Amino acid sequence: MCVVTSTPHHNIPAEVTFETGARLLMELGVLENIKADAIRYISRTHPKWPFGEGRPHPYSRISNARTMNADVFLRFFREEYRPTGRGPDQKPRPRKTGGVS
Repeated sequence: MCVVTSTPHHNIPAEVTFETGARLLMELGVLENIKADAIRYISRTHPKWPFGEGRPHPYSRISNARTMNADVFLRFFREEYRPTGRGPDQKPRPRKTGGVS
């Protein structure tokens, strides 16, 4: 893959797969934790997902994998995507006491 962008510690590839995109998001600190399956889910459900048929950017194919333009992919996750869910604990949970009363 050719390199299109560099940051002080990373070379950004021109194209990413769901798997390499997930790793890149974590390496760059865009998201703390994400897996390829989560990105696949986002691609099916997020109304502003930029890739695919009828969307602004097509998927490319390398062998058996769908690939996406890395700059567009990163821009989506930096500007459009907002994680949902409970998030990390804000304070330690109280310990449960063992034993029988």
